[in-house]
Amino acid sequence: MLLSQFEGRFPTEESCVSYFRDIRIIQGVSCPNCGVKTDKWLQGRKAFQCTKCGCSIPLTKGTVMEHSKLSLRTWFYAMHLMTSIKQVLSAKEVQHQLRIEQYPPVWLMMMKLRNIMGKRDSIYQLSDEVELDEAFFPIRIPEEARGEKIKRGAGSQQQAKVLVIVESKPVDTVLQQYLCEATEQSIRKASKLAKKAERQSIGKVVHYIKMFVIDNLSADTLDKIVRKHIDKDTVIVSDGSSSHINFEGYFKGYERHVESNVDSVVKTHLPWVHVVIGRCRSGIAAIHGEVDKQFLQLYLNEFCWKFNRRFFKDSCDPKYDLFDRLVKIAAIYTSDIKWRDYYLPDDEIV
Repeated sequence: MLLSQFEGRFPTEESCVSYFRDIRIIQGVSCPNCGVKTDKWLQGRKAFQCTKCGCSIPLTKGTVMEHSKLSLRTWFYAMHLMTSIKQVLSAKEVQHQLRIEQYPPVWLMMMKLRNIMGKRDSIYQLSDEVELDEAFFPIRIPEEARGEKIKRGAGSQQQAKVLVIVESKPVDTVLQQYLCEATEQSIRKASKLAKKAERQSIGKVVHYIKMFVIDNLSADTLDKIVRKHIDKDTVIVSDGSSSHINFEGYFKGYERHVESNVDSVVKTHLPWVHVVIGRCRSGIAAIHGEVDKQFLQLYLNEFCWKFNRRFFKDSCDPKYDLFDRLVKIAAIYTSDIKWRDYYLPDDEIV
């Protein structure tokens, strides 16, 4: 959604309240005391009222905005900024744009939104065929490790291990599916994909992605994640790491690509997982530099959520607009992230 469209739809706090109220009614508002659903609205209190026990239910009760002292329009504006710009935004920049005096409320608001992005994506599984690999992201050296000799390689205190999973298919397979459908829309998609494939050296089409911060590269650690987030009827393509020994036999298929020519493996079999790693790592580094490991998963959540909905950006239809989708999940999910749970150095720029 463009800025002019946002200003036109939500010029006042009241317009935001009205829209969020309608969203909550559609999704269903339940009384926290007796569980009865209600749509009775108390305009003066800006709250719902239970038709059975008379309990007053604040508009933001049970949402990501619960307990926040920021106005609803401030939340909406932050969501607009986060969804309308492809790059990662810092809380400092959002604080400046919203003209908010204090930094902590803005930081907390954005972290809560990143938290619910991850919660939403966690309900979906990747399927069909996926590329899988591990990556290392630069992080701020933990307080307890400062003063120690800096290690090199996978065990470095300056790096966090991240598991990256990308759902992809060969271009030829997708083209064949489109042409078999033989509809006007599918033929148009096939033509667009064929032209794009000619311009790119990547022979695969990417769909959805997931990224997870992990403590180690053991097979047990990876097994727990992949079995939860990848459908069993899936073919996994990887570089044949020893951490992947349990994939074969559990999933539909497992392809190992161990070759002396690493570039060949990446370009042919694991292209998109490395594209995703590069884009995410450079995007975070460009804005935040080094981040604390405890925050990294939240930044990964935002990158994955936006990437998985990249075709919804700036849609003229509210049903598909990225901003509206974020507002809808903001009405469903709560976040347990609290400012006091985190230590932020004075020079931390997030």
